[in-house]
Amino acid sequence: MMIIYYSGTYFLIHTNEISSVEIVDKYSEENEFYVSVKTEENKIVDIRVENRTTWDLIELKETYQMTYSWHGNQKPKLDKITKN
Repeated sequence: MMIIYYSGTYFLIHTNEISSVEIVDKYSEENEFYVSVKTEENKIVDIRVENRTTWDLIELKETYQMTYSWHGNQKPKLDKITKN
């Protein structure tokens, strides 16, 4: 009999809503689309955008309100975005 015990927050889904972020970069890797945002705390966060059309509409140097989520070691994923 094998017992596996997981500890920590690996399986918890974390969400974050930011009221004012600036898009500082957009890039794609192997058919995955990302934006780099500068948060209110001047921290740079790379966020995965699942829809290419949404990614195309996001403009560099513009300010947005967004919600993103992640779990474990995965990169954050964009859930909602609104232009300020």
